Amino acid sequence: MGAAPAGGADVLRLAYADPPYPGLSRRYYGGHPDFAGEVDHKRLIEQLNGYDGWALSTSSRALQEVLALCPPGSRVAVWVRGERPTRSAGPLNAWEPVIYWGGRRDASRSTMAGERVVPSSSDASRAPGEDASRLKGATRRVAADVGDDASRRAAADASRVAADDTSSGSARRVDVLTYRPGARTTEPGRVIGAKPSVFCRWIFDLLGAEPQDEFADLFAGSGGVMRAWNTFAGKGTDV
Repeated sequence: MGAAPAGGADVLRLAYADPPYPGLSRRYYGGHPDFAGEVDHKRLIEQLNGYDGWALSTSSRALQEVLALCPPGSRVAVWVRGERPTRSAGPLNAWEPVIYWGGRRDASRSTMAGERVVPSSSDASRAPGEDASRLKGATRRVAADVGDDASRRAAADASRVAADDTSSGSARRVDVLTYRPGARTTEPGRVIGAKPSVFCRWIFDLLGAEPQDEFADLFAGSGGVMRAWNTFAGKGTDV
């Protein structure tokens, strides 16, 4: 993900929140030093409403409950990330909703309009040096029992094509991202659920972000979202 072209003169205050999803806080984050129990989503959304535009990640199971707390005009975008390699008695979940509100409405000024978002070996959301370490002798196999079948390869190819085409149209923004992220097991300070830079750039586009805008990541985790923002805004990757 590279830097965005220079934007206009107006400055928006934008925010992204990726809290522990309702009902899963202790399960996935109980051992973290900053664990504070379940997130009060009502209070979180009240905080988000203080910004000119915001995006909030949640789970498909919690979507109805969380969306009911959001202000009129809130929309739901979809990240199709692919199913996780595990056994399940029922249908495996392969997508996550992103609720978003406000932002810059003029799509003709979208910083991604006409650009191609191409996943590369350098992910701006990863900590410096992590990309190189993960390529040295690292295997990209997610689980030992995952077969290298044609359908899985086709799904991965479709994900890459969709990521390339997310903004290939002229001056348009798309509320669906199809992108299967790679494993982040070698990243220092890795946090479960950390989002890749392609996802971050999609969020910036949903909000119509421009480099001069102010951006806040309310649940910093590994710091990847702010690294992606700093790259987008032409500020380097330091946070």
